[in-house]
Amino acid sequence: MPRQLPLLAVVLVLAPSARSPHAQAPTNCEAARVREELDARYAQLADANRRKDLDALLALRARDYVADLPDGTQSNYEVAANYSRALFEQVRKIANLSNTILKLRFNGSEATATVFQQFSRTQMKAGAVRNIDTSVIQDETWARTPQGWELRRVSHIHARKWYVDGKRVDPSKPYDPQAPPYNPPIDADE
Repeated sequence: MPRQLPLLAVVLVLAPSARSPHAQAPTNCEAARVREELDARYAQLADANRRKDLDALLALRARDYVADLPDGTQSNYEVAANYSRALFEQVRKIANLSNTILKLRFNGSEATATVFQQFSRTQMKAGAVRNIDTSVIQDETWARTPQGWELRRVSHIHARKWYVDGKRVDPSKPYDPQAPPYNPPIDADE
């Protein structure tokens, strides 16, 4: 038993020095400042969407942006730009677009926000202007740059709920106005 005590002492003395300086948690003040900065970025995203300003929207994304989609595929900066361009053409009016930070994690010069996004709008869909309400929970990783925070990655997209004219629809399928309301199992993540 006496031999184990010195080994434990060595482990306890060396363990703190083995941690990476990037793994240290920010102070409460630093975390609050980053949350405020990201909230400001989310406000800029909402404003760019309302104004249908693609350049302003893309200025908030890193050029190496990727999104890990629920179907296992990956989207990049160019695909996201084309999607936003098409969305701007279809959307008539945005009633609400919000991103609420549920959790914030740090890794060096990156911050990952788990956000609850709600997006209500009127939009052309299947040949008619329709009321669209969507919500999702996802992780959004932001990178600190000299120009401010840039959105680098979207991942862990789940808890998606999509409604068209008040009827729940399956977010993994193309919209069909004749389809019955989507009714996933209670334990489904959609």
